[in-house]
This record gives sequence, structure tokens and C-alpha cells, in this order.
Amino acid sequence: MIDSFRPYYNSFIEDLDGLLRIPSVLDKYDKDNLLMPFGKGNKDALDYMLKLGEKDGFRVQNIDNYGGFVEFGEGEKVLLILCHLDVVPATGRWDTPPFEPVIKDNRIYARGSIDDKGPLMATYYALKMLKDNDFKPNMRIRFFFGCDEESGSRCLERYIEKYGECDYGFSPDALFPLIYAEKGISTILFKGEVSDDEIISFKSGTASNIVPDYAVATLKSLDLEEEFNQFLKDNSLKGKKNSKTYELYGKAAHGSTPEAGINAATYLALFLEKYIKNEFTSFIKNHLHLDYFAEKLGVDYIDDEMGKVSSNPSVYELKDKKFYIVNNLRYPKGFEFEEAIKKLDNLMKKYNGKVEALSNSKYHYVPKHSHLVQALLKAYRDYTGDNSDAISIGGGTYARDFKNAVAFGPMFMNEKETMHMPNESADIDNLITASFIYQEAIKHLCD
Repeated sequence: MIDSFRPYYNSFIEDLDGLLRIPSVLDKYDKDNLLMPFGKGNKDALDYMLKLGEKDGFRVQNIDNYGGFVEFGEGEKVLLILCHLDVVPATGRWDTPPFEPVIKDNRIYARGSIDDKGPLMATYYALKMLKDNDFKPNMRIRFFFGCDEESGSRCLERYIEKYGECDYGFSPDALFPLIYAEKGISTILFKGEVSDDEIISFKSGTASNIVPDYAVATLKSLDLEEEFNQFLKDNSLKGKKNSKTYELYGKAAHGSTPEAGINAATYLALFLEKYIKNEFTSFIKNHLHLDYFAEKLGVDYIDDEMGKVSSNPSVYELKDKKFYIVNNLRYPKGFEFEEAIKKLDNLMKKYNGKVEALSNSKYHYVPKHSHLVQALLKAYRDYTGDNSDAISIGGGTYARDFKNAVAFGPMFMNEKETMHMPNESADIDNLITASFIYQEAIKHLCD
């Protein structure tokens, strides 16, 4: 352990333990419930941090129970630090109760330990140590903790409504050394009708940002059991036929890296297309199957810094001769989104369909040479001795809603990743190290 942290260690563990014991999982969003719009657990976690901040002498602010912040320092400029208090549901098989923290081999096990309560507490202690050591920043250091990051970030929307932009910002909810660029994230809907009724139903996928690992289709009259078993064997896939229903299993992956998964839906459609050539199966075979970078769709693009467009056709349904397919399209700077939608709509006309853009969050980019990026990188490099460069990712982080904010730690490259998984855990020494890196980063930004 870093020697200067020893006087804080016990209180750090105690405060983190208390926060991790609060089951801050979204029950339901109720905008009319002014006291707890995101449920009791999220409100309890917010109260916990505000009381802690008040006890330690920070200025505190509750933002309509959507989130809150602690703050110290003076000046016109604001350095905004962003963490979140809400966690995903503790599903799956846990070795220990997910909201009863356990420390084993210097790791703390609990839901939220690495996403994002452990990093939040490490950041809080960075501010506490600076304040205790009489650090006088030349701007206001504002540490925001939201209650809704995992289910839409309505907490940040409320913050921005009230306080607007920041001068500098970073979010300890990702990776070191630093994420300076994030691809645009869009959800596109392909929809249309088929000219035959041989496929009674086809269904696959649960979320736009996940490669579907299961697909099922029910046929009207064709019996393709022998052919299906051979297809599974030829493609090293698993599946089964029950009566007129065909099931195929793939491999899930994050929507930002569709090439890491096996899309069960496109494989099942590929099989069916051999025997049922309609608008649905043909479109999937010709333009979606193994089309990880939107080349078959005709909207591929590559940026030297941020890389390629990625395409994850993720949710499918065909019923009563009508179909829809949800596609998670992620793109770098320079990509012309509106032009791409026009191209895709023209393409879908060939398949008796059309395209609709359901959502579009534009790419986030802060230049590497900016003062923010260089100050944070210097803090990381000086403290760790690692000269790794800032990185670009296909995912989105809590920082992307602010023009001059980036994701900064707390996880180190090649660190064991457990977020959203059963037995989620965080390395305590790494959290403490991150706390000191954040102290140095704040000092550099305040120079």
C-alpha cells in the first residue's frame, strides 16, 4: 500500500463497504416521484454520498434526486468529475451475496465494486486527501455522482439542464491510460414485408448492443431436419429441431465488437435462404451475414484515428409476413450519417422495405494535443512509468455528453474485467493507485 494512504485506509474500506451494501438497482423510472425517481436504492446511495461529503466539509448539492455533487475550490472555471451510483442487477450465480461485500486476496467482491462505486470512492478520497492537505485549486472541483447511468443517463441530462457545460471533465468509469475518442452510436431499424408465408415466425436478440446468441424460426410445411443438422455440422454450430421449429445457438458479444461473437440470427437466416428465398432471408444473407464493418451494406468507412464503422444486426422478428431488424451501427469521425441512412433506405427498397433511424448519439472526440488530454496523460505516465498512448473505443462512456471531457481509468490495461458479471470485484491496491493518479491529474489541470 502507498504509505501516505495508510491513515485513510480503514475509513476508505468502511465507506466503500457501506456504499456497496446499498442495492442501488433501478426499480422503475417514475418522473412524478420527486423524492426517488429511480427508486429507493438509488436514492439511499445518493443520500449516503451527500452525507459523507457534508461530514467531510465539502459543499454538497442534491440535483432533484437525479444525482448530486460535492465541490471545493473557487473560481469561474469548473473541473467536473463524473461517476455513478446505480448498478446493474445482480443476476447469475454469485459465490457470496452481491450486496454483502467480502474482501479476499486483496479484492473486494460486490455488485458495483468496479462499476462504479469502487472508482467513485477512490475518486472521493482523492478529493478528500487534496482538501485535507490544504490544496487550493484555481477552479471549482465538482464531483458529480449520478443515479441513472446504467439505464439512460437521465441524471446527466438533468445536470446539464441546470449547470450546462464544464471547462474540463473526466470520468473514472473506463480504462487507463485515457479514452479520447468514442465512436458515434446509432440504432437503425430495417423493416418490410415478405411475399410468402413459409416462415411463420422468426425471432432473435434482446438488446441492440449485444450480438444475439440464440435464434428460432417456425416453418409452415418444409421439413429440413436432415439439412439443418448438416448445416450445423458444416459450420461448427449448435442447434436443434423440434417439430416445425428450428433453434440455433451462437455466441454473444458486445455490440461494439460484433466480430467477437457468432450471430445466431444471420446463421439461421443463411440456412433458411437456401430453401426459402424471400425478402427477409435474402437481405440478411446478402447484406448482414458476417458484415461486421458495413461493407455489404455499402456504408463502410474508416478513419485513421478511430477506425472502421461497425455493424451489429441484433434484434429480429418476422411475424404475419412483416419483419423488422434492429442494427447497432457505430461510426468514427468523418462518417456522414444522414447520407448513410439514405443509402440504406435505397437498398431496402429492393427488399420491399425501408429504413428508420431510431437513435443517433454522435461520436465524441477530444484532440490528443488538448490541455485536458495532455495533463491527464502526464499524471498517468508520471505516476505509473507507463508511456502508453490515449486510445479510441467503439463503446460509449459517461464522459461523452460534455465537449471537453474524457474517460480516465480506473481499470488498467490487462486488468481482470468483472463489471456486470457475477462475482464482480475490484483490486483494492489498484483503486488506491487510481486515487493518487486522480490527485496528480487534478493538480496538473489546476496549474
